Amino acid sequence: MADGSTPERFAGDLFLDLAAKGWLVVEPAEAARVIASLERTLEVVRSRAHRTEVSRRLRSAAGDDIAPEVDRLVVDTVFAEQIMAGTWERALVELPKYIEAFRMAARNAPRREP
Repeated sequence: MADGSTPERFAGDLFLDLAAKGWLVVEPAEAARVIASLERTLEVVRSRAHRTEVSRRLRSAAGDDIAPEVDRLVVDTVFAEQIMAGTWERALVELPKYIEAFRMAARNAPRREP
């Protein structure tokens, strides 16, 4: 972007707003598939965020006397965190919004009579 800012990667509030207004409509079966996928993604993000926190604590507690396998975990985690630039923490906030928006969107779908 010209002003140096970065584009927003998440739109949880937008999805919630669209669903609340009834403008986001998804068939319940499709919403269930999307929600299941988002929930799996959220679990992966939680795991990685936890791993990042554990590696920070290990490094802090060990100081200069750190075992090679712990040092490797720390290095890998720090590298991954630099690449993701805080995205995991943001995803922890945003993914639940997406999940709720798709639940609402499924309720917005017209009911089909058998």
